Amino acid sequence: MFTTNDTTTDKTVKIFSPFRLNAAQRKVMIDGKLLGIAAPSGRQQGDYLYSATVTLLRENAAVYTTAPVWVSVEIR
Repeated sequence: MFTTNDTTTDKTVKIFSPFRLNAAQRKVMIDGKLLGIAAPSGRQQGDYLYSATVTLLRENAAVYTTAPVWVSVEIR
């Protein structure tokens, strides 16, 4: 539960894929709860780029994606 002394943190999730991904493969989840779907952001060095910004109530919350194992995922 969120209290007044908790600090929220914004994280950017980037998914790099050599092939196009459908929405089911771009879900972003925090502690098992769906927060959003990474949106297409163009291409970078030949890969398709998808990104999403999520707000965490706890800095140490677990961030997951439903991206296939063969893609690259970056969380900052």
